[in-house]
Amino acid sequence: MSGVVLVDWLGRGGIAQASACWAAELRRTGRDVSVVTRGGRELADLLPGVTGAGEGRRQLAAHRAVAEAAAAVIRTGRPDTVVIQNYVLPALEHPVYRAARAVGARLVVVIHDHRLHTVLAGNRIGLRRNLDRADVVAAHSQFVADGINRLTTRAVHILPLPLHLVMFAPDPSDPCPRAEGDLGGIHFGILKRRYKGTALVAELAREGVPDWRFTLVGAGAPASLPGATTVPRFAEASELMALVGEADAALLPYSMATQSGAVALAQALGTVPVASAVGGIPEQIVDGETGRLVPAGASTGAWRDVLGELAADRAGLYAMGRRARACAREAHDRFRAAVISMAG
Repeated sequence: MSGVVLVDWLGRGGIAQASACWAAELRRTGRDVSVVTRGGRELADLLPGVTGAGEGRRQLAAHRAVAEAAAAVIRTGRPDTVVIQNYVLPALEHPVYRAARAVGARLVVVIHDHRLHTVLAGNRIGLRRNLDRADVVAAHSQFVADGINRLTTRAVHILPLPLHLVMFAPDPSDPCPRAEGDLGGIHFGILKRRYKGTALVAELAREGVPDWRFTLVGAGAPASLPGATTVPRFAEASELMALVGEADAALLPYSMATQSGAVALAQALGTVPVASAVGGIPEQIVDGETGRLVPAGASTGAWRDVLGELAADRAGLYAMGRRARACAREAHDRFRAAVISMAG
């Protein structure tokens, strides 16, 4: 096979959405792209022709199964390029790197998190060895690149997070209509993770903020919450896109972040991201132009003040959303060029 094998370890969430964009853009150039990931998850719905492995198994066994399946696809297909999206347990991922080297493939490693957010998410044991095998190491923020520079002598290439083209139908440039009445603030993601700041959004909903209604979406969202609509589960891509597109602002009070797929998705839909200025997020948002930055660790009162400012100038809020969408499209053009160059 003359083409690309793309490996995504988890198959859902922001990394999977970025993986889908990598695959979609490479396929548009005529490359034959095979994707290997965890079976039964979001990425298989976003893209045709996905090889799934490890479905229904516990984390360790599932991860090993994905690594074995990816190595088999590489050795059988002999691709020109192998793209590996992030890492979970690098010590179990060595077979994929060895297979890429064995067939002489160009090896591109994309690091989304230089340090995983929780112990349960995985570890970095063996990551340095894997990075040393790569031909290209890439990241989606300078913040992550700075962290990776401590682990490898490779130059780290930085490219923007993509516009989630595969999630749109039919045209992502179409503006989303805004409803009359109260403004909508949405908080979404894997909300059971503490760093997402769900407790702060829940407090805003319970206490109420004039001119705002709230929606919380994702695993870990409360089953019910006074003053808010909740969707306490993983939302399918089309459902999530609709919910975010209908909102006026995405509320992201993170205590830590490397970069945010939630910011990228909100901007792509013209929904204004209001996010904590932590990690790589200030690289994605020009405060007051393509979103709002709130100081790290800001109180509920400070967030209430920012929402009050946005409600007081709705025309400015909607103009900010339009600028955010335009910025997302320009960033995706740079993403596309970088992906094509890195894949060789």
